[in-house]
Amino acid sequence: MPSKIRWGTLGCGSIARKFIEDLAYSKYGVIHAVGSRSAARSKTFAQELNVPKSHGSYEDLVANPEVDIVYVATPHPFHMEHTLLALKAGKPVLCEKPVSMNARQLKRMINAAKDRRLFFMEGMWTRFFPALQQVRKWLLDKAVGNLLNIEADFGIAFKAGPSHRIHNPQLGGGALLDLGIYVVSLAWLVYMAEPKKITSVVHFGPTGVDDQSTLIFEYLHGATAVLQSSSRLAIRPEARIYGTKGKIILHENFSCPNRATLEADGKNPQTLTFPHPGRGFQYEADHVAECLHKGRPESDQMPLKESLAIMQTMDKIRRQWKLKYPGE
Repeated sequence: MPSKIRWGTLGCGSIARKFIEDLAYSKYGVIHAVGSRSAARSKTFAQELNVPKSHGSYEDLVANPEVDIVYVATPHPFHMEHTLLALKAGKPVLCEKPVSMNARQLKRMINAAKDRRLFFMEGMWTRFFPALQQVRKWLLDKAVGNLLNIEADFGIAFKAGPSHRIHNPQLGGGALLDLGIYVVSLAWLVYMAEPKKITSVVHFGPTGVDDQSTLIFEYLHGATAVLQSSSRLAIRPEARIYGTKGKIILHENFSCPNRATLEADGKNPQTLTFPHPGRGFQYEADHVAECLHKGRPESDQMPLKESLAIMQTMDKIRRQWKLKYPGE
């Protein structure tokens, strides 16, 4: 690998903090700059995390010639605006999940990246953990035969008021976009296809956004996925993948997994553990660095067509619920 990729984070919230802290474990990346709408906020944030450069505007961040790539870490209603800002400045972009509010926005983002021949990827960090890479290998090797069912659950009991992002419609609140995307994305990874039929049950919280749902996806050949997400209940974040010759378990917490079990018929169960330092953002950061060094316009592990298909599925679900956000 040549010299390390220099990251700039657009946004100074909790997710940006976690990403920057995990860059300490990255093989190919370092943090160089942070940007905020507040110069004071940006300066304090940079000092706390020993970031070399702070910017008091997003425009200044993306214009910094020493920033090789921008990590968009603002709330998802602003992802399109901030991704387009960085792309127009000639910067490749890693955008935190969900990459956009809807498929229409994502198409604009994809077109902008392709027009400028710039790398662009959704930050679905789960895809890059060693444990998930092992599961992907088991699936490709058909270790459990033909896949017929996946069960995946993810719930966090948020103790927060109505203005918190998880409940606030203005900030794209709701369990589906924040937590449900993990289970929907995992279903896509398993079947590599959009469901032919979606059945859903939803509960809406006091602010009008979803705070709990159960999704049933039906695929060709009778395969199914049963997916749950909740922002009002702590539901064990585990995933179980069933095939004709056994099952695979992604143990808690499957969104950032470090343990997976293969239970193939006629064989002893095999549990593999993948300990890692930090939270694990370094794995997606290093994958992005490899893509940039190789001149790839997009990832082969989280390709744009998959992000778009996942967002189209999320749009279909919200249409069933008649859930629209301000500005849509």
